[in-house]
Parts: sequence; C-alpha cells; structure tokens
Amino acid sequence: MDAELHFTIEATTKGNTIFSLVCQTIGLREYWYFGLKYFDKVSHEWNWLQSNHTIISQPIQILSNSILYKTSDSSNLTDYFNPHLLRSPPISPSKSTLNLSSSVINVGQQYIKGIIELYFVVKFYPEDITHELIQDITRHLFYLQVKHDILNMDIYCPPDTAAHLASLSLQAKFGDYDQIESSSESLNLENEALLPLTCFQKIELSRKDWFDRIIALWRTHALLTREEAEMSYLKHAQDLDMFGLSFFEISKMHGTNKSSSEQQQKQLDQSPIAAELWLGIDSLGIRFYKKNKLRPEVFFSWCDIKSVTAHDKKVILNLTSDKHATFAFYAGKSSVSKEILDLATGNHELYMKRRQEQSIEIQQMKYFEEQQQKEKMRLFTQERKLRLQAEKQRDEIECKFIDYQQQMKELHETLVKYQEATELLARKAHINSEEARLQTARALEIEAQLERCKYEISRNEEEKRSYTQQIRECEQVISTLVNDSIKNRKEAEELKLEVAKWRIAEAAAREKLLAITQFNQSLPISNATTHTQHNLVQSSSSSSRTTTASPPPYRPITKVQASNSTDERTHFIDKQTQLALQLQDLKNVIQSKKIEDQQTPLDKAYEENLAVGDNKYSTIQKARSGTALKRMAMLQDL
Repeated sequence: MDAELHFTIEATTKGNTIFSLVCQTIGLREYWYFGLKYFDKVSHEWNWLQSNHTIISQPIQILSNSILYKTSDSSNLTDYFNPHLLRSPPISPSKSTLNLSSSVINVGQQYIKGIIELYFVVKFYPEDITHELIQDITRHLFYLQVKHDILNMDIYCPPDTAAHLASLSLQAKFGDYDQIESSSESLNLENEALLPLTCFQKIELSRKDWFDRIIALWRTHALLTREEAEMSYLKHAQDLDMFGLSFFEISKMHGTNKSSSEQQQKQLDQSPIAAELWLGIDSLGIRFYKKNKLRPEVFFSWCDIKSVTAHDKKVILNLTSDKHATFAFYAGKSSVSKEILDLATGNHELYMKRRQEQSIEIQQMKYFEEQQQKEKMRLFTQERKLRLQAEKQRDEIECKFIDYQQQMKELHETLVKYQEATELLARKAHINSEEARLQTARALEIEAQLERCKYEISRNEEEKRSYTQQIRECEQVISTLVNDSIKNRKEAEELKLEVAKWRIAEAAAREKLLAITQFNQSLPISNATTHTQHNLVQSSSSSSRTTTASPPPYRPITKVQASNSTDERTHFIDKQTQLALQLQDLKNVIQSKKIEDQQTPLDKAYEENLAVGDNKYSTIQKARSGTALKRMAMLQDL
C-alpha cells in the first residue's frame, strides 16, 4: 500500500514533530513501535532520525539542489520544508517512503531548494505480535514490513514456510480463491511478489509448480477476512528465527595502543574492525551469535541486563547479578554503537512497560478496538449469511434454468419430429395428387379414343361389333379408372386434413417454446445478487437507525452449512488437516528437489536445527541456560 502525504513544516522543526504528524495523518496510535530513517550524507549510511534534534542539524542528504537567492540578512528569511511523499507500509531503507520536497535550507548566504527523503519503518517489535498489537493499522503495517523483509531475505524463511506465507498474503489481498476463479477477473501471479528469489534458485521447481502449490494452499484459507489472514501471517512469521532481530557485526578486540599518537589512534578508530561475532537485539534481550544467525550462543534477557553504555565504537554490557559482570565489545563505527544503544534502550523500556500495569490510554485503545472488532464481526456474519442466502438463490435459479433448458431441448426435438412428419405427409399428398392428375388425363385420353371409335362404328357397320366389344372393354376400364380417381381424391383430401392438423400442432409447439424462452430471459442470475446487495444496504441502514432491529432470517442452504457448532468445528479441523497434509507433501517435494550446490550456510544451519529437533524457542532456551555469570564466562570464551 503506497500513499502520498503532503506537509509544510519549518526548517527548525524537530524530528518528533514530523513523526507525530505522520502518525496522526495515518491514524496510528501505537507509535512507539515505529521510527523514521534517513540517509546520512556524511557516512553514507542509514540512520534513525533523532527526535530531539531539528531537521537541519542532522546530516540528511538533500536531492535536486538548486540555489534560490542570496541575502545578507538571514533573519528576514523563514526556512520551510515540505515533506510530500509517505508510502506505507514501512519498508527497508532500499526504497523511499517519505520525501521532504521543495525544502529551503540556509547555507551561509545561499538558500538551497531540494528534496529530503525519510523512511517510515518498524523500529521495535513486541514479544507476542498476535496479542500485543491493538490497532488494525498497526497490525497491517507490521504485516507489510515483515512481508517485505521476508521477500528481501532480511529474515531467513525456509521454502515451505515461504509458500505457506505466500498463500496467506494472497488470501489477505484477493480473498477466497474460488470467488476469484468464478468471477470474470483474471489473476496473474507472475505480477505478484510471493516468494524470495532464493526459492527459485535453490529448489528445482518451475514457477508454475510453485504457483500451483501456493494456490492449493490458498484454497485452504477460504472464508478468512483480510485481518484474519494478515494476523495468521504474522503468527507464522513470528516463529522464524530472525524475526524481530536487528543484527550488528561486533568484535571483542579493538586494537588500541596507548603509545600511539592521538592522530594514529583516531585513524585506527575510523578503520573497520574484523567482525568476530554477531549481536542480535530484539524485544526479549540481547543475543550473541558466532556460527550463524539462527542459533545464538549466549542470550541475556532484559531482566539480566543492568545497563548498556556506548562510547565511540565501544559498547559495555553490565549485568544485574554482579557489578563486575561486564562485557565490552566494539562496533564497526561509532554510529553503529549509537544505534545499538538506541535500540537497547528502546527495547528495554518497552520490556519494562509490558510488565507494568497498563495505562489508561492502552486500556481505552483495547476497549475501543474490541468494540470495533465486535461490530466488524457482526457485520461480517450478517454479510456472510446474506451471501450464503444469495448463493442458495443463485443455485436455485441455476437449477431452474437447467430444467428450462432441458424442456426447451425436448420441445425442440418434438418440433423437429413434427416438422419431419409434416414434410413427409406433404410429399405423400403431392405424390397422390400427381397420380390422380395422371389418371384423369389417361381417362380423358380413353374417352377421346371412345369417341373416335363410335365415329368409326357409325361409318362402318361391319366394324361395329368389334368396336362395340372394344367399347365395352373401354367402358370397363374407364369405370375402373374413375373409381380409382375418386378413391385417390378422397385419400388426398384426408391427407390434406392430416397435414393441417400437424401444422396446427407445430404452431402450438412453437408458441410454447417462445413462451419458455421469454420466461428464461426474464430470470437473470444477476437479479439475485442485486437483490442481495439491496438487502445488505437496507439491513445496514436499519441497524444504524436502531440497535434493537433484528437481522433478516437466515435459511441454511445445505446440511453442512447449518448453524451447528459441531459441523463448523469439524469443517475447521478438516481444513487444518488438509493444510497440514499439503505442507508435508510440499516439504517432501522440496527435500527431493533441492539443489545442494545452491544451499546457503543459513539453509544448512536450518537443516541442522531441524535434524536435532530445535526451533527458535528451544535455541533461546539453551542459550539462556545457566546463571548470568556462567553465560558471561561463555561469552568471554567465544
């Protein structure tokens, strides 16, 4: 989620004023988890914006410089900064999140206009991210930050867990997969950032295979809202070993020399150190790593630590058990030691604050958030009931539509049969008419012959008897032909009547088919969705007018969807079982398809931890075993 915010501030504005302005603008009340970063133009590093210092007193890089004007009286000039771009979520300093543009800075007698970039990021993490975060906006910003860190490989995530988290991110962004698939919207996963790049390099699986398995996992998250999917994402991400940790390279040796001059000592202080250990700071305490960043060697909780002090590159860790129990180490630069001190102080304050009685502000925030969650759940339940009802109506209409289509098909087949029978009878009637016409013509021809015979008989008496015989024969033939002609005419009349009846039946069938077609066109499926949306608007408006109005009655569409807690629990268990089986199958495939040459030291360390049954919490427990003095001795021996 990217958002642009435009501000106008004075050049002497302090960092906490800008930070408060940003938090108020986005509606963030849990501000203590976040901070602003900037690029140091002197050391070319990313540093936290100091809250008690002004903007111009900090070495923030200014982009697009241009001289505005010169003046000898600088007191008549008011310097302004216009921070204009704030993109949330908080992301790593590799991408811009907050720009301060059109800034005017007094440099001697020159006033420079440029752009200043600040970055709104998560600075401190809670101990339990699923229970301590109160606001939805806070959880959403944490979700986006953690997702970005996983995709950028700042947090190590094994491939199977990365696929599971990718499916949850798709559920949070798009909703249920079945609805996306049934709609006309096209989904292209190639445009989505789902997996770290190393997943495609270390595992011999094509992108299509990855996407198919992610979609299969996505289906198991059906009916999860965006908030539920993001919270589930954070729950699983919290179990990752590097979650919430800020790592620094440190060394136990600094290389100081008392006999060297101050200039030589200063050059030595500015030179980089040879890193021997990694220091990890989080909400629980301070960890020291040697082999890899997944298994801490020594862990001190904040209750074990009395104080942390920093001077130049040197950082001293003091324990509460003994005033002589101290451990000194050196960072690469003095700015790094200051950042270590800043993070240690902030995490320690939050650690102690969590163990004190909650303030009135926190209690009010929790109460207000609980009321909001209840209202959201009520509206969500009501919307789900209406959606199920709409789906039932849609199914019923689809069944009716299928029935009407079947009836239309049967009527169409009957109509075709009627048409074929009518055409056959018409052909038979035409043939009979032709036969009757030919017989009539033959009868006329015979009559003409008879007349000629009579004429010949009158002319020749001798031939009269023979002609008389012929006449008798002809008369008999004529009588037979006449009878046949009458019979054929009767048959033709009957066939004409039968053809008329078939045509009447055909016209009736056509009228019935036309009526059914018009009835189907008057029942579009979209009417049910429109009616449902209208009901939802009416129900929402009625609920806002009075709190005692009851929601519309819900009729279960199937036995499985009945309001039975046992059935819902069984359905949830089935989904979890299906998800576990798919994850186990994905683990087996990844194990068989992984490329050994591409495995990183973190991959090998993760496999070692998995082989011995260790996880994030068991390694912390082992690193915390023993007394504080014993752990301090172990740390000295590393």
